[in-house]
Amino acid sequence: FENSLNVLAKIYKKKWELHQVDQTTGIRERTYDEYLFFLDVIKGDSSHKLRINGKRIADIKCSEMTPKVANEISKLFVAKLNKNLNSKCWAKFDTACKLAITEGMGMRVDPTLTIKRELHQSKQRVVKKKAPTKNEVDSFLDHLEQRKNKGSNSCYRKDFTCKFDYIYNLYLAHTGKRNCEVLATNINDVDIHKGVVDVNKSLCAKTGNIEMTKTDKSERLVALTDKLTKGIQEWVAYLVNKEIPNPKRLLFPSMNGNYKNSSNVLNRSIKKNVKEFGLDSSMFSPHQYRRHNNSRRKEAGHNKDRLKNQLGHEDEKMSNLYNTTWEDVKKDRQDINQAFSS
Repeated sequence: FENSLNVLAKIYKKKWELHQVDQTTGIRERTYDEYLFFLDVIKGDSSHKLRINGKRIADIKCSEMTPKVANEISKLFVAKLNKNLNSKCWAKFDTACKLAITEGMGMRVDPTLTIKRELHQSKQRVVKKKAPTKNEVDSFLDHLEQRKNKGSNSCYRKDFTCKFDYIYNLYLAHTGKRNCEVLATNINDVDIHKGVVDVNKSLCAKTGNIEMTKTDKSERLVALTDKLTKGIQEWVAYLVNKEIPNPKRLLFPSMNGNYKNSSNVLNRSIKKNVKEFGLDSSMFSPHQYRRHNNSRRKEAGHNKDRLKNQLGHEDEKMSNLYNTTWEDVKKDRQDINQAFSS
């Protein structure tokens, strides 16, 4: 089994080295380091020293890797590792098992196929709320637009809030971007003439620092609707005319020019407004907007390849989506315009 993990590490290293030569392919250094770290955990080379009945996982031979042993490993990951390590370690373990079979290392049947991992979750999964419907989102955005147009001449802060709430919710719904990607967006990332936004960074909610995107596939061009493009132009013009401090040239700055707090915008710009409008606030969030955008794109005729590309989903089977042609982007913009205009 350890041999299969070493082969897996070599494959990741080859991809990483390829990325040093060609920045449009392979995997980045941070991703490569994460792979090695999780592989070390499984191999027993890290400080965790995972063992089953006194035996290190790395010492278990491929021929000994039965469904029963894999079941114990699954339980061990839950008991000894935190939530993030749990899921990522299992993914590497699953990949290593498949690799051991294809490389002829003595494993004939993939033991992970028989494991019901939902029985070993470290936390009980919460039933997901349904994403808001097309009518609910459109009516809510219309409400925010009316409030934005009305504004407030007497209160500077209220006027800013009305305009921010509208463009922020519209942007989330029409792009389907992750909230960390939205709050990190610079004005220069938006190409109004081409109708696209370049997603190339994210804002860490814990540290407040700008980091790389969640995955390699998250770096992408996202098509903008005509309505959103117009809204962004009006919003940027408002920031300039009102001389809102914005030294970082953020698309969604706070009133003092800093990055917006993700928790604050969730509760104040989304949930508070949804509740006042009379809808279920639990159905609205940046992630729910993301799911809603996915549904609208499906209605517009996007196949699963283009959905993964525009939403920035990571999937090894769809690795060819990393390089997007300009024709794809123009088609994405045409279809997303159709989805949000009908």
